[in-house]
Amino acid sequence: MKLHFLGGADEVGASCTLIEIEEKRILVDVGIRIGVHQDKQLPNFSVLDDVGMPDEVLITHAHTDHTGALPVLVNDLPADVKVYSTPATRAITQVLLEDTANRGKREQQDGKSPLYSPEDVAAVLEHMVDVRWYNPVPLCDGALIATWIPAGHILGAAMIYIEGQRESILMTGDVSVADQLTIPGLKVPDWCRRPDVMVMESTYGKLCRHKDRAEEENRLVSDVVEVIEAGGKVLIPAFAVGRSQEVILILKQAMQRGQIPKFPVWIDGMVQKINTVYSDFRNELSPPWCNAETDEKIFFSDTIKPVPCDADRDSVASWEPCCIIASSGMLIGGCSSGYAEQLAGDRKNLIAITGYQAKGTPGHKLEKLPKVGDFTEGEWKLDDETSVSVKCQVEPQYSLSAHADAGELTGLVEKVQPRRLFLVHGDKDAPRKLRQCVQKTSPNVDVQLPQNGDSYSIL
Repeated sequence: MKLHFLGGADEVGASCTLIEIEEKRILVDVGIRIGVHQDKQLPNFSVLDDVGMPDEVLITHAHTDHTGALPVLVNDLPADVKVYSTPATRAITQVLLEDTANRGKREQQDGKSPLYSPEDVAAVLEHMVDVRWYNPVPLCDGALIATWIPAGHILGAAMIYIEGQRESILMTGDVSVADQLTIPGLKVPDWCRRPDVMVMESTYGKLCRHKDRAEEENRLVSDVVEVIEAGGKVLIPAFAVGRSQEVILILKQAMQRGQIPKFPVWIDGMVQKINTVYSDFRNELSPPWCNAETDEKIFFSDTIKPVPCDADRDSVASWEPCCIIASSGMLIGGCSSGYAEQLAGDRKNLIAITGYQAKGTPGHKLEKLPKVGDFTEGEWKLDDETSVSVKCQVEPQYSLSAHADAGELTGLVEKVQPRRLFLVHGDKDAPRKLRQCVQKTSPNVDVQLPQNGDSYSIL
């Protein structure tokens, strides 16, 4: 077996790994980097020119850092190469890729060159094939078998276990061991233990334990209510996939329990389309949502409503006190950046950050502005053309992570007990810190820290 790390090894972004196993080539995930210039977004596809194009492509989950480069790759794929994913991953991927392509089409009118076109997205969808949970899928005319295992994280996310006659490898993708409001946590089957190789994420590899989830949910609810009762507005810029649905249900349940008064909650951006996908796959959600009636609106209520159209955004931002949940989560374009521009200058308002902010993104820059008492103050570079004078409250992190922490990842390695472990998908010291933890609890596991461009032969 040989592994080639085209991207996503010593970083969070552009996840893409080529596996040579028993004379076949399998490409797992084809992502882009977020918040960087377009010429730096892609994995190193030149490796495919040297080693050869993949025989099959496998996708762990739909997030753009795992799927966003598919439309760039697809034009070089032979017609018979399939792209395998769970049905939910395919549905979410379609929404994300089409949104990016349509945005690129609009930017093209301003003289910018898009990364890919709507036609490229359509070509990706023609290659995609659905797989079922725990159902062994023959690859390369039966030379290999791949099985998708629910990984928590987001709807449709999977670990993928690949085995041949002599070798086996477990690709974790992104995992959440703990249950979320939307998605049950990862459960490891006995039959995928002791693979020759395990490639595992290390996003929170230097965080021993996440903060208590219930306490963080209550803190978010309390902060939102405090601002609204004082006459302000709350913007929660949230990832369209996963985090937005979690935040919506946190507020919805608190209202249903009578924990907080009812107030207007507006949902905007791509979140609306992803809510529809989650509802379409409600049988895969956590209780009680998996048992909801077909016509039940899981993510909406009499006070939680979608913004009807783009023209209503100014009204929503200037009307009565309310909470706005909108994408993008890192304030890169999307309607959340427009709301932030309108709300950031008023001390009564709160911008509540609920997810990871990649370095260089507007969300990361906002987090780093200086604090003056309870308020964030300073000039915020929202984009190349827009600078905003910030005077509002900015809460930089509510710990609502959909990634396993170091303790959970170490426990996962203890359960799986691979012969060799490669730690990827982590910034700065995260993989190194996690290796130290793993070496204490699983001393017989050979732990490697690959970098982008590295290749490893597994003997």
